[in-house]
Amino acid sequence: MAKHNAVFLCYGKIPVEEITNYEYVILEASHYSASEIAILKQHNQFLLAYISLGEFNKYTSFYDKAKNHKLPGMNKNWNSFYLDLSKQTLHEVLLEDVKEKILMKGFHGLFLDNIDNYCSFGEQKKQQHYLISLLQSIRKKFPTIHLMQNAGSEILDITNKLINSVAFESVITNYNFAKGIYRLRNEENYKEKTSYLKTIQEKYTLPFIIIEYAERKKDARKIVRKLKKYDWHLFIGQIDLQNKPFFK
Repeated sequence: MAKHNAVFLCYGKIPVEEITNYEYVILEASHYSASEIAILKQHNQFLLAYISLGEFNKYTSFYDKAKNHKLPGMNKNWNSFYLDLSKQTLHEVLLEDVKEKILMKGFHGLFLDNIDNYCSFGEQKKQQHYLISLLQSIRKKFPTIHLMQNAGSEILDITNKLINSVAFESVITNYNFAKGIYRLRNEENYKEKTSYLKTIQEKYTLPFIIIEYAERKKDARKIVRKLKKYDWHLFIGQIDLQNKPFFK
């Protein structure tokens, strides 16, 4: 049965006393001190720092070091640039950022975002082997940390041996960025997605985390009801992920 309220995901600054008794907590590391992280680790099982391996913007911790390592084009939904992982110097920048999050701040591990950018329909699909090389370097340098891959099921044949868990976004929901509208997928679409995820979970036996987006209580309840039969961890929040979830 799906575990609702087992995951806390937020990229804004939330008081540490409001984040307790979660299995997975995913945060923006720059908002928290090492002492705050130590407190969070006492009250939650896995504390993961967000890091994008595909994109960066002016708010990214390594922006100044990465701004000369970008590909043409950008993700207009998030006003972010695509990283050029063909540059070995960029790998070193990212590894240093991981070191800051893990060794100096004390996180248990990382939430690896934008992995699907390197799959067949992604903007960085031609750089997939560079991504794999970076993931291998992270695992070799930090062999005991928890790595949660966000999406990118297409490359799980390779990455499943490097990660500890995997997240998928918008299985039930389908946010329209152009119109700024929260939507639910139709029955056929969501059943196709859940069937596919169930198949790959059986293949890789990794913990699955499902991330959904809604703004109304009734939609959140529908999501919980539709996913309750699956052995997945579930988080439901607003699309900007800047605050604790609040439903109208």
